[in-house]
Amino acid sequence: MNESEARLILANYTLGEPKESDPRLEEALEVANANPELMAWWKQTRENDSLIRDRLHEFEPPSDLRTALQASLENVSKGKARRRLISRCLGLAASFAIIAAVYFQFIVDRSDEYSGPLVERAFNYSFDGPRLKYFDKDTAKITDWLEQQNFELPSQLPPRFLAQKGIGCRPLNWSESRVAIICVDAEVVYHLFIAKNEEFEEVDVSSAFEYEKRKAGWTVSKWESRGHVFVLTAKASPEQMANMLAEYRP
Repeated sequence: MNESEARLILANYTLGEPKESDPRLEEALEVANANPELMAWWKQTRENDSLIRDRLHEFEPPSDLRTALQASLENVSKGKARRRLISRCLGLAASFAIIAAVYFQFIVDRSDEYSGPLVERAFNYSFDGPRLKYFDKDTAKITDWLEQQNFELPSQLPPRFLAQKGIGCRPLNWSESRVAIICVDAEVVYHLFIAKNEEFEEVDVSSAFEYEKRKAGWTVSKWESRGHVFVLTAKASPEQMANMLAEYRP
Protein backbone atom coordinates (compact mmCIF):
# COMPACT_ATOMS: atom_id res chain seq x y z
CA MET A 1 0.00 0.00 0.00
CA ASN A 2 1.36 3.41 -0.95
CA GLU A 3 0.75 6.81 0.61
CA SER A 4 -2.12 7.79 -1.70
CA GLU A 5 -4.07 4.62 -0.99
CA ALA A 6 -3.40 4.89 2.74
CA ARG A 7 -4.65 8.49 2.74
CA LEU A 8 -7.92 7.45 1.07
CA ILE A 9 -8.48 4.80 3.72
CA LEU A 10 -7.52 7.00 6.68
CA ALA A 11 -9.87 9.73 5.42
CA ASN A 12 -12.76 7.43 6.37
CA TYR A 13 -11.63 7.27 10.00
CA THR A 14 -11.56 10.88 11.15
CA LEU A 15 -14.48 10.60 13.58
CA GLY A 16 -15.03 8.06 16.32
CA GLU A 17 -13.02 4.99 17.09
CA PRO A 18 -11.99 2.67 14.23
CA LYS A 19 -13.55 -0.77 13.99
CA GLU A 20 -11.64 -3.58 15.59
CA SER A 21 -9.71 -5.98 13.37
CA ASP A 22 -9.87 -3.87 10.23
CA PRO A 23 -6.94 -5.14 8.12
CA ARG A 24 -7.20 -2.29 5.62
CA LEU A 25 -6.96 0.31 8.37
CA GLU A 26 -4.12 -1.57 10.07
CA GLU A 27 -2.17 -1.60 6.81
CA ALA A 28 -2.85 2.10 6.27
CA LEU A 29 -1.67 2.88 9.80
CA GLU A 30 1.55 0.98 9.15
CA VAL A 31 2.17 3.26 6.17
CA ALA A 32 1.33 6.32 8.27
CA ASN A 33 3.62 5.23 11.10
CA ALA A 34 6.48 5.17 8.62
CA ASN A 35 5.46 8.49 7.10
CA PRO A 36 5.47 11.37 9.64
CA GLU A 37 3.83 13.77 7.19
CA LEU A 38 0.92 11.40 6.53
CA MET A 39 0.46 10.66 10.22
CA ALA A 40 0.50 14.38 11.04
CA TRP A 41 -2.15 14.99 8.37
CA TRP A 42 -4.39 12.25 9.77
CA LYS A 43 -4.06 13.44 13.36
CA GLN A 44 -4.78 17.04 12.37
CA THR A 45 -7.79 15.99 10.29
CA ARG A 46 -9.17 13.96 13.19
CA GLU A 47 -8.68 16.88 15.55
CA ASN A 48 -10.38 19.32 13.16
CA ASP A 49 -13.38 17.06 12.52
CA SER A 50 -13.78 16.28 16.22
CA LEU A 51 -13.55 19.95 17.16
CA ILE A 52 -16.25 20.99 14.71
CA ARG A 53 -18.46 18.07 15.73
CA ASP A 54 -18.12 19.02 19.41
CA ARG A 55 -18.88 22.65 18.66
CA LEU A 56 -22.07 21.62 16.88
CA HIS A 57 -23.08 19.47 19.83
CA GLU A 58 -22.52 22.44 22.13
CA PHE A 59 -24.86 24.63 20.11
CA GLU A 60 -27.86 25.66 22.18
CA PRO A 61 -30.76 27.56 20.66
CA PRO A 62 -32.04 30.61 22.53
CA SER A 63 -34.00 29.65 25.63
CA ASP A 64 -37.06 31.36 24.25
CA LEU A 65 -36.91 29.59 20.87
CA ARG A 66 -39.40 26.86 21.79
CA THR A 67 -41.81 29.34 23.30
CA ALA A 68 -41.56 31.61 20.29
CA LEU A 69 -42.13 28.82 17.80
CA GLN A 70 -45.13 27.55 19.74
CA ALA A 71 -46.74 30.97 19.92
CA SER A 72 -50.15 31.00 18.32
CA LEU A 73 -51.09 33.32 15.50
CA GLU A 74 -53.39 35.03 17.94
CA ASN A 75 -50.48 35.91 20.20
CA VAL A 76 -48.36 36.91 17.26
CA SER A 77 -51.01 39.31 16.06
CA LYS A 78 -50.94 41.13 19.39
CA GLY A 79 -47.57 42.70 18.82
CA LYS A 80 -44.68 43.16 16.46
CA ALA A 81 -42.18 42.25 19.18
CA ARG A 82 -43.29 38.63 19.16
CA ARG A 83 -43.04 38.51 15.37
CA ARG A 84 -39.53 39.91 15.55
CA LEU A 85 -38.62 37.33 18.18
CA ILE A 86 -39.90 34.47 16.04
CA SER A 87 -38.09 35.82 12.99
CA ARG A 88 -34.85 36.06 14.94
CA CYS A 89 -35.14 32.57 16.38
CA LEU A 90 -36.12 31.06 13.05
CA GLY A 91 -33.13 32.81 11.51
CA LEU A 92 -30.81 31.31 14.12
CA ALA A 93 -32.31 27.87 13.64
CA ALA A 94 -31.97 28.15 9.86
CA SER A 95 -28.37 29.34 10.20
CA PHE A 96 -27.54 26.38 12.39
CA ALA A 97 -29.13 23.99 9.90
CA ILE A 98 -27.06 25.48 7.08
CA ILE A 99 -23.85 25.27 9.12
CA ALA A 100 -24.56 21.66 10.03
CA ALA A 101 -25.34 20.75 6.42
CA VAL A 102 -22.17 22.38 5.15
CA TYR A 103 -20.12 20.67 7.83
CA PHE A 104 -21.39 17.18 7.24
CA GLN A 105 -21.33 17.40 3.44
CA PHE A 106 -18.17 19.33 2.72
CA ILE A 107 -15.96 19.03 5.82
CA VAL A 108 -16.75 15.56 7.11
CA ASP A 109 -18.17 14.52 3.74
CA ARG A 110 -20.37 11.70 4.98
CA SER A 111 -23.11 12.67 2.56
CA ASP A 112 -23.85 10.95 -0.73
CA GLU A 113 -25.60 14.05 -2.09
CA TYR A 114 -23.82 16.12 -4.72
CA SER A 115 -24.71 18.60 -7.42
CA GLY A 116 -23.10 20.97 -9.88
CA PRO A 117 -21.05 20.54 -13.08
CA LEU A 118 -19.96 16.92 -13.28
CA VAL A 119 -16.43 17.38 -14.65
CA GLU A 120 -15.47 20.24 -12.34
CA ARG A 121 -16.91 18.65 -9.21
CA ALA A 122 -15.37 15.30 -10.11
CA PHE A 123 -11.93 16.90 -10.31
CA ASN A 124 -12.35 18.80 -7.03
CA TYR A 125 -13.69 15.69 -5.32
CA SER A 126 -10.66 13.70 -6.51
CA PHE A 127 -8.16 16.43 -5.67
CA ASP A 128 -9.49 16.82 -2.12
CA GLY A 129 -9.37 13.06 -1.52
CA PRO A 130 -12.68 11.19 -1.80
CA ARG A 131 -14.12 9.15 1.03
CA LEU A 132 -15.02 5.71 -0.25
CA LYS A 133 -17.63 3.29 1.05
CA TYR A 134 -16.37 -0.08 -0.17
CA PHE A 135 -12.76 -1.24 -0.33
CA ASP A 136 -11.23 -4.16 -2.18
CA LYS A 137 -8.03 -4.83 -4.11
CA ASP A 138 -9.98 -6.79 -6.73
CA THR A 139 -11.66 -4.46 -9.23
CA ALA A 140 -14.09 -7.24 -10.20
CA LYS A 141 -15.41 -7.28 -6.63
CA ILE A 142 -15.64 -3.49 -6.68
CA THR A 143 -17.80 -3.47 -9.82
CA ASP A 144 -19.89 -6.35 -8.43
CA TRP A 145 -20.53 -4.35 -5.26
CA LEU A 146 -21.65 -1.30 -7.23
CA GLU A 147 -24.08 -3.44 -9.21
CA GLN A 148 -25.42 -4.84 -5.93
CA GLN A 149 -26.20 -1.24 -5.01
CA ASN A 150 -28.40 -1.13 -8.14
CA PHE A 151 -25.90 0.94 -10.07
CA GLU A 152 -25.99 0.15 -13.78
CA LEU A 153 -22.41 -0.06 -15.06
CA PRO A 154 -21.55 -0.11 -18.76
CA SER A 155 -20.61 -3.46 -20.28
CA GLN A 156 -17.07 -2.25 -21.05
CA LEU A 157 -14.64 -0.35 -18.86
CA PRO A 158 -11.00 0.52 -19.63
CA PRO A 159 -9.15 -2.82 -19.36
CA ARG A 160 -5.87 -1.34 -18.12
CA PHE A 161 -7.77 0.55 -15.46
CA LEU A 162 -9.46 -2.65 -14.30
CA ALA A 163 -6.10 -4.46 -14.33
CA GLN A 164 -4.73 -2.16 -11.62
CA LYS A 165 -4.91 -2.91 -7.93
CA GLY A 166 -8.29 -1.82 -6.71
CA ILE A 167 -8.79 0.58 -3.83
CA GLY A 168 -12.53 1.08 -3.54
CA CYS A 169 -15.66 2.81 -4.77
CA ARG A 170 -18.66 4.85 -3.80
CA PRO A 171 -22.06 5.56 -5.37
CA LEU A 172 -23.12 9.21 -5.28
CA ASN A 173 -26.54 10.81 -5.66
CA TRP A 174 -25.92 13.74 -7.99
CA SER A 175 -28.97 15.98 -7.94
CA GLU A 176 -31.58 13.63 -9.39
CA SER A 177 -28.99 11.37 -11.02
CA ARG A 178 -26.46 8.79 -9.87
CA VAL A 179 -22.70 8.73 -10.32
CA ALA A 180 -20.23 6.02 -9.36
CA ILE A 181 -16.59 6.59 -8.50
CA ILE A 182 -14.03 3.78 -8.70
CA CYS A 183 -10.46 4.28 -7.47
CA VAL A 184 -7.43 2.14 -8.38
CA ASP A 185 -3.77 2.27 -7.45
CA ALA A 186 -1.35 2.61 -10.37
CA GLU A 187 1.52 4.23 -8.43
CA VAL A 188 -0.82 7.20 -8.31
CA VAL A 189 -4.54 6.96 -7.64
CA TYR A 190 -6.83 7.07 -10.67
CA HIS A 191 -10.45 8.08 -10.08
CA LEU A 192 -13.06 7.01 -12.63
CA PHE A 193 -16.50 8.63 -12.50
CA ILE A 194 -19.33 6.93 -14.41
CA ALA A 195 -22.82 8.23 -15.10
CA LYS A 196 -25.61 7.85 -17.65
CA ASN A 197 -25.21 10.18 -20.58
CA GLU A 198 -28.91 11.03 -20.70
CA GLU A 199 -28.71 12.36 -17.15
CA PHE A 200 -25.78 14.66 -17.93
CA GLU A 201 -26.61 16.01 -21.37
CA GLU A 202 -25.04 19.35 -20.45
CA VAL A 203 -21.58 17.74 -20.32
CA ASP A 204 -19.75 18.45 -23.58
CA VAL A 205 -18.16 15.11 -24.47
CA SER A 206 -17.55 12.93 -27.51
CA SER A 207 -16.39 9.38 -28.06
CA ALA A 208 -12.82 10.66 -28.49
CA PHE A 209 -10.70 11.03 -25.38
CA GLU A 210 -10.08 14.58 -24.26
CA TYR A 211 -7.25 15.49 -21.89
CA GLU A 212 -7.08 18.66 -19.86
CA LYS A 213 -4.19 19.62 -17.62
CA ARG A 214 -5.17 20.87 -14.18
CA LYS A 215 -3.35 22.31 -11.19
CA ALA A 216 -0.58 20.50 -9.29
CA GLY A 217 0.18 18.10 -12.14
CA TRP A 218 -3.31 16.63 -12.42
CA THR A 219 -5.05 15.66 -15.65
CA VAL A 220 -8.74 15.19 -16.40
CA SER A 221 -10.04 13.07 -19.26
CA LYS A 222 -13.66 12.77 -20.37
CA TRP A 223 -15.54 10.80 -23.02
CA GLU A 224 -18.80 9.04 -23.75
CA SER A 225 -19.48 5.45 -24.66
CA ARG A 226 -22.52 3.18 -24.92
CA GLY A 227 -24.89 5.59 -23.21
CA HIS A 228 -22.52 6.58 -20.42
CA VAL A 229 -20.31 9.56 -19.71
CA PHE A 230 -16.91 9.05 -18.09
CA VAL A 231 -14.53 11.35 -16.22
CA LEU A 232 -11.07 10.07 -15.32
CA THR A 233 -8.83 12.07 -12.98
CA ALA A 234 -5.33 11.49 -11.64
CA LYS A 235 -2.17 13.29 -10.64
CA ALA A 236 -0.56 12.18 -13.88
CA SER A 237 0.46 13.60 -17.22
CA PRO A 238 -1.79 13.40 -20.28
CA GLU A 239 0.64 10.82 -21.70
CA GLN A 240 0.32 8.64 -18.62
CA MET A 241 -3.44 8.90 -18.71
CA ALA A 242 -3.49 8.06 -22.42
CA ASN A 243 -1.46 4.96 -21.61
CA MET A 244 -4.02 3.99 -18.96
CA LEU A 245 -6.75 4.20 -21.60
CA ALA A 246 -4.80 2.31 -24.25
CA GLU A 247 -6.50 -0.88 -25.54
CA TYR A 248 -9.87 0.68 -24.71
CA ARG A 249 -12.16 1.64 -27.57
CA PRO A 250 -15.23 3.65 -26.49
